[in-house]
Amino acid sequence: MKNNIPLVNKIIILNSNKNNFNTGDFVTVNINHIYIQDGNSHKIYNLFKKYKFKKIFNKKKISFFFDHSVLSINNKISSQIKKSLIFAKKIKANIFYRGEGISHILAIEKKIFKPNKIILGSDSHTCTGGIFNCLSLGMGASDIALSMITGKTWIKVPETLNIKIIDKPNKFFRSKDLILYILKKYNIETFLYKSIEISGKWIKKLSTDSLITISSMIVELGAKCIFISQKNNEKNKISINNSKHNLSISIKNIIPQIAKPHYHTNVVSLTKLSGQKINYVFIGSCTNSSFEDLKEVSNIFKKNKINKNVHCIVTPGSKYIYLKLIKNNYIKYIIESGAIITPPGCGPCIGTQGTIPANGDNILSTMNRNFKGRMGNPKSNIYISSPLIAAYTACLGRIPYINELE
Repeated sequence: MKNNIPLVNKIIILNSNKNNFNTGDFVTVNINHIYIQDGNSHKIYNLFKKYKFKKIFNKKKISFFFDHSVLSINNKISSQIKKSLIFAKKIKANIFYRGEGISHILAIEKKIFKPNKIILGSDSHTCTGGIFNCLSLGMGASDIALSMITGKTWIKVPETLNIKIIDKPNKFFRSKDLILYILKKYNIETFLYKSIEISGKWIKKLSTDSLITISSMIVELGAKCIFISQKNNEKNKISINNSKHNLSISIKNIIPQIAKPHYHTNVVSLTKLSGQKINYVFIGSCTNSSFEDLKEVSNIFKKNKINKNVHCIVTPGSKYIYLKLIKNNYIKYIIESGAIITPPGCGPCIGTQGTIPANGDNILSTMNRNFKGRMGNPKSNIYISSPLIAAYTACLGRIPYINELE
């Protein structure tokens, strides 16, 4: 196999019976693992029931995660979870119960993502696994159900776009800001259904926790998948191909970025929104609930109290992260500041558990999407930022000025 072919092509070759195909071709591939989340697991159960499916390709390679509605807000959701749990037990799948954490974070902790393998998830942010140079794809209920039976799926071979990050940003610039900056600088058509290979000196200095943020939000760019060149993953190097498929992005002196309501591409620099009043801050989601994220938040809260006009929720990404934060006293500072800790999981991100915003609420969140109604109320306004900016905002009751950051 040639060393200079795009990584997505290499993985497709290794997991199919084809070694000659072009961009845009449809190829049937073998699946290494499938994981399902409670937001649509009941739909998969309904398909199995409707069509009387019995066969499972490999029960050891199917996992159910109950993360979207850890604290269910109504009987309908509770009943769906109950139905899904019975289904998961019946087929003898791996089960991760409510409170254990977010599927993508647990998939990392449990080493489900493996280099050169293909992983499917019933959630769009399954692309998170790209930091381990596996092809991790989010799919809908019908495709997931079929793959559970056959151990295979189809893929339309994506074009590869190489992105090189150059120069050094402002010291308060985080990996979340990189994705927001790219969303501001380029339209989604630039990345639509592409396989992104991202590299650069700044990228290689990032921790796994920081890279999770980038890989998680690649779907917000409209991309199919992502592979990241990093210091700890040199065995499976990404390659720079034809120059017409290369893109260099300078982050020289770029400051923190914020997405305004009601779309994640509506991005401006921090200075454009400094002073904007916020009354609800959510720090969590699969994009920013890591130990590194919450450690930084805790250190800010250690010196400052939550503003009396702000409702602040902090949700760790997994039980492991939660316990590690407790062991290192970081949870203590978060609680003492006045923030509310919720059980590990998706938290308020998608509006299937509290706190649901009130009409007119201005929310600053570290999640990945901010369209109308995302958190359960279309009459609220959601801004998106890094945990650093969210933590300062929670303490000030407004978005900070850059000279207020430490």
